[in-house]
Amino acid sequence: MLSFIRRLFDRKPGTEQVARLLLQELQRLLPEEKLVLDPEQFLIRRADGGTIYLHNLYTDYCQARPAERREQIARFALGVAGIGSDRPADFDEARPRLLPILRRLAGVDLARISHGDFSKKLEDTMVWTPFSPTLGAAVAIDSDHAIAQVSPDDLKRWGIGFEQAFEIAVDNLRHKAAPAFGQLAPGLYVSNYGDYYDAGRIFLHELAWQLPLDGDPVAMAPNRTCLLVCGAGDADALENMIATARRVLREQSRPLSAEMFRLRDKAWSLWTPPGQAGAQLTALLREEKAVDYNDQQEVLDKAHVAAGVDVFVAKHSLLQRDSDGAVISYAVLPKGVDTWLPEADLVFLCEVAGETPTIVAWPHFAEHAGHLIERLPLAVPRWKVLDYPEGDCLRRLQELATTVEAVRLQ
Repeated sequence: MLSFIRRLFDRKPGTEQVARLLLQELQRLLPEEKLVLDPEQFLIRRADGGTIYLHNLYTDYCQARPAERREQIARFALGVAGIGSDRPADFDEARPRLLPILRRLAGVDLARISHGDFSKKLEDTMVWTPFSPTLGAAVAIDSDHAIAQVSPDDLKRWGIGFEQAFEIAVDNLRHKAAPAFGQLAPGLYVSNYGDYYDAGRIFLHELAWQLPLDGDPVAMAPNRTCLLVCGAGDADALENMIATARRVLREQSRPLSAEMFRLRDKAWSLWTPPGQAGAQLTALLREEKAVDYNDQQEVLDKAHVAAGVDVFVAKHSLLQRDSDGAVISYAVLPKGVDTWLPEADLVFLCEVAGETPTIVAWPHFAEHAGHLIERLPLAVPRWKVLDYPEGDCLRRLQELATTVEAVRLQ
């Protein structure tokens, strides 16, 4: 009987159930504001045009113990209610509250697409600087219940530039707490700060150098509350790091990146380790890229339906090669269809539906058909196809045609 009761209370709640609990709490905190729940897109729309995305809350709610779930709702609601109401008026007030953060650029894109305006480049819509192909470094304003990213208007009002704000933010984080890393496995260390700024501590290089590592420091930041560090020369720790990052990305909220970084010459740079760890990392990176493309495709399709636009948003698909187990991505380009094409290892050119496609590696496609595609202003690369390859261009691509088994991955 006890096991039955335990299973009953441990059942995963429905998304709409969690959304309505939050909506009820928000209506209590913001009685004058009109809030509209969109169950299909799993978000709440605010009267001022703002959007409250619920996926992170849902993940945290499901992972919390039943007795702690109400607290998750209350904490999230307080954060939403405080957005915009606690912004520092001047620089003196703002300075001690600035902290550095990493942003998953794919997630920023999803918000822009959902709002129906992604014609501008990402660089023109928020204050940030690139950290890696998938991550941006930004500055946040910390408060008791929320983290708000510094906006262009904030910097203008305070009379400072981004570089100065970021330098101050990093210094604030340096003095925020003593080093808090625990050993997760031999040679592998994980942050344990409990303040949602763990990933941002990748900017504090001294924290990595202080750990007893085998070789140069190597780090991964799979989500905001997890920074993993090990040594470049420790093969077992590297494999454990990748496995841990995969679990965090799959199971926890606020995902960031599957990228791995190596600290050399006072700077982090992308790094792929040799051997088995390198193969595991490559597979994880491809899986995460597919997740980003799937999310992007879903939101673009909904935006196009709402706008009455007829565009084929091509899928970024994965398959596993039989000969070596390599994970390979591909996208299909049909003839005569207005297509937005994702980058992939292979492009399947389909002239006639149902017939065998011409398979071309992306570098060859970009080299010989680059004049037929136009980059869209999206962080996860996607291209508007202006025309299908014809004539000499098509013949050259056919000469360069490959197969799934033959293609060499870069």
